Amino acid sequence: MEIVYREEDLLRYMNDAVSVSDDAPVLLDSFLSAAIEVDIDAVSDGETVVIGAIMQHIEQAGVHSGDSACSL
Repeated sequence: MEIVYREEDLLRYMNDAVSVSDDAPVLLDSFLSAAIEVDIDAVSDGETVVIGAIMQHIEQAGVHSGDSACSL
């Protein structure tokens, strides 16, 4: 996996990836730099929503919520 910011870095990475295997898929994704991640716990009866907690992850965005620590 590699994070690239410039087109020439992407072209270099894609050339390297194809040279390893020309029949393997390559995943391209985007993300928000310096983002935060939150979990919201809520329940609803279909009409009313009650929010029990809004928690901000302590780790950077991208860490799975089951592996993260949160603060209220």
